[in-house]
Amino acid sequence: MGMKRNHDISMESTHGATTALCCSCGVPMVPNQSMRCAACLKAEVSITDGISRKVVLQRCRNCTRYNKPPWTACEPESRELLGICLKKIRGLGKDVRLVDAAFVWTEEHAMRIRVKITVQNEVAQSCVLQQTMVVEFQIVNQQCEDCQKSFTPHAYNAIVQVRQKVPHRRTFCYLEQLILKSDAHAKVTSLKETREGLDFYFETKSHAQSAAWSCLELPGAAWSWSCGLRRFADFVEAHVPTKSKQSKHLISHDANSNSYNFKYTIMCELCPICVDDVVHVPKGHSATLNGAPPLLLCHKVTNAIKFVDPISLRSYDIPTAEYWKRPVDSVCRTEHLTEYVVLNVEPVQKSEAAARQNTPVKKWMSLADVEVARACDLGVNDDRLIVRTHLGGILRPGRRVMGYDLRTVNVSGIDDEAFQGRCPDVVLVKKAYKRKNKRTWELKRLTKEAAEGEDPIDDDADMEALKRNLEEDPELRKSVNMYRAAEAPQQGGEEKADAAEEEDSDSDAPEVPLAELLEGLELRDD
Repeated sequence: MGMKRNHDISMESTHGATTALCCSCGVPMVPNQSMRCAACLKAEVSITDGISRKVVLQRCRNCTRYNKPPWTACEPESRELLGICLKKIRGLGKDVRLVDAAFVWTEEHAMRIRVKITVQNEVAQSCVLQQTMVVEFQIVNQQCEDCQKSFTPHAYNAIVQVRQKVPHRRTFCYLEQLILKSDAHAKVTSLKETREGLDFYFETKSHAQSAAWSCLELPGAAWSWSCGLRRFADFVEAHVPTKSKQSKHLISHDANSNSYNFKYTIMCELCPICVDDVVHVPKGHSATLNGAPPLLLCHKVTNAIKFVDPISLRSYDIPTAEYWKRPVDSVCRTEHLTEYVVLNVEPVQKSEAAARQNTPVKKWMSLADVEVARACDLGVNDDRLIVRTHLGGILRPGRRVMGYDLRTVNVSGIDDEAFQGRCPDVVLVKKAYKRKNKRTWELKRLTKEAAEGEDPIDDDADMEALKRNLEEDPELRKSVNMYRAAEAPQQGGEEKADAAEEEDSDSDAPEVPLAELLEGLELRDD
């Protein structure tokens, strides 16, 4: 019955034309060279015999790029990946013409890609046959050349060493966030941290050049286009006062072709002065700063060091070049801070403050006479001090403030005569807050390796100090990307603890507004 129906359809399609019977099934058809109908041709002739049905596709496990060649990054089921797969198929050429290709769904972790292709071929004169088949690609992990060099020790051509001779790592934590903000680490093959700094390794000298190209539009950057390797070092110099030194080491030499193979190194020494440090200004340097007092407080570090006199509220700036000609030393650092309790605040009258010449940029700075007592002395003795400070705009009675007790500081190598009558007993630095333990935001970190023979470095305390500075300084947050932290489900006990913590924290404790946070970051251990 079915044969008769097909026969009737063939008769209708060939009505009015010269017909012949198929030599295989006997159905009337338009005669061709093979004398077979279309159904018999599909059943007896296969144009896909010479096309490979299983193909091996190389992919790098580390960078997830596919071997085209060269190694190319492709999204799953993208046009680029489909093009790489079609070029791997053997048998497609002038005789067998590709008509259509599409992906067939497979499991995400199956390590297989299936592609459905449609091909055409002329099997006889004026007789074209079209067939469809599925080609399966087996994904095989193979390490690309770039990843091989990154995992091989000493496979680098350029290195930038950043060093700072201080007992903490707050500057490196901030520099790390600046690098992430500008994506200056795109060409860094590996990053190793040592006890005194960081080592950035680059595959080639040109990669060190392009690593800082994205930072060109950052304010204050002075680029030296004549030296490509220096561009990453220039990025560091644009944000921190830096003294750099470049060197190169001969690796090999070909006398026949007169070619040399060097390894390039730039040593960047960062200024040891950090924010909230009290520095000593020598006599000779004091004259160049328009009669600056012997002790100054650092309130900002960029490509220049900015100081303020907490007694007169005068500000002083030392450019990078001038600092390295006549360095100044830190007398007190943040580890010497002492907690004080504010007992009384009396603002200084405008007539007394009118003599100042330079006013700092920060608007909350104002002169005031503050009566303080050490927090550890409360209930023990009645020692009180009246200190003139630049924090009069934010201090209130009952609040706590951090400061340096210069009466207990012992510094060698400094002339004591310069301090007579000009050195305060206490220098107040910043206001202290009771903060919440949990934050709604997080910072991204660079992947670092410990240097050979050294233990991993714990910088959690320095990161906590950086986060507190970001909460207090809106201007500092402009150069850092902060991301919303994933909210974990809380138990009943945790909710009570959070409520108690909310009551203990200060109402005026600074926080980062949600509008300044970015989304799209998932912090994982793997």
